[in-house]
Amino acid sequence: MSLAPLITKGFPWDDILNICNDQLHPEIKAHIVPLYKQLHKYLDKNEKPSKSWIECRLIRIDACLYRIWEDLNTGHWKNVPIQHRYSYTICSIVKSIVLEIYSDYDGIEKNEKIKEVAQQVDKGLLLGAPLENFPNLLTDIASRINEYLSHDVSKATETLFEDTGDRLPKELLQNCIWVKRYKTPSLETFHREVFALTPAILEGCMDHWRALTLWKDPNYLIKVAGTRTVPIEIGSSYTEEDWSQQLLTLKDFIQLHVKGTPEKVGYLAQHQLFEQIPDLKEDFSIPDYCCFGDNADNAPVDINAWFGPKGTISPLHCDPRDNLLCQVFGCKKIILYHPNDREYLYPYATRLLCNTAGVDPLNPDYEKFPKFKNAKGFMCYLEPGEMLYIPPGWWHHVVSLSPSFSISFWWN
Repeated sequence: MSLAPLITKGFPWDDILNICNDQLHPEIKAHIVPLYKQLHKYLDKNEKPSKSWIECRLIRIDACLYRIWEDLNTGHWKNVPIQHRYSYTICSIVKSIVLEIYSDYDGIEKNEKIKEVAQQVDKGLLLGAPLENFPNLLTDIASRINEYLSHDVSKATETLFEDTGDRLPKELLQNCIWVKRYKTPSLETFHREVFALTPAILEGCMDHWRALTLWKDPNYLIKVAGTRTVPIEIGSSYTEEDWSQQLLTLKDFIQLHVKGTPEKVGYLAQHQLFEQIPDLKEDFSIPDYCCFGDNADNAPVDINAWFGPKGTISPLHCDPRDNLLCQVFGCKKIILYHPNDREYLYPYATRLLCNTAGVDPLNPDYEKFPKFKNAKGFMCYLEPGEMLYIPPGWWHHVVSLSPSFSISFWWN
């Protein structure tokens, strides 16, 4: 039996070594390349290294990961050199191989070490960058690990996510009108009457999605992705002082935050979950309406997941891109304002929050924000199987009225 079969099945050792030599940060390269070569030699001969060798190398790799982590968290993410992200990816791969080998020693709980492997692979996906010529290497490894561990994952619950949205009164707020609804509009109708003009609810356009039925069952999500580590926002909203982030497995997130009653709300928000876990992509498709726009460079549609319990809030904000927000299960109350109403919404003056309004449309403070009385809102309740089109620049406030899973598609 070969060593580390979950990770090194069909592993491109020589190609990854070339990437190490070309792309790694010099300080990291000095430690990782010799270790990588030693590791390859052991596995090529199917010779198990000593336990002390493994433990010593894990300490060294962790030191490299911590060093890169410091670089990744200095300044703005968009300005992080790609070399640092490649370095984090490579170190994550090397650590995962070492951990899988370590899991076969006597006295080591194998599944617990494999769970550590899964966690490190996901950190590589979240913080690293896809390797040139091998963009799916980490995602393929993660899928094999999740499949292995899924046999050891007990069911979270026998029940579906509780959906109370359809039993709530659908009241229209003052100074608001209902968002117009369209039943399976043609592409021509969408382009002529909706696109870049006005918010609109599109009904019956995602009835073919398997996600509408499959994702209501928490055990399905746990089977496909329960061992995967995801970033969770903790707190009422990102504008509040109590806001923070944690890394949790999807299973723990479902049990603690979606099915449980924690002290603080947890939200899997604006995360590219389907790049991290491609298996879930099989359950839905990109709407045809995303074909319209000025996408001269053929940039891909950005797909984000929004998954959480009742009470999650996205404060009133605007985005520069076209957006289709698609409701898989649960119900959301959404209030929207035209870009021309910006001055009535009191955006924050800081650069980081300049696209976020200071006013809360559900509980407006008219003494602090007197001009808000002039804002004319649009409103809707987004139900399972419905899409909400949000044009660029339109302000929108979103609150979940029940456990909810939404997918947003952003494009230009």
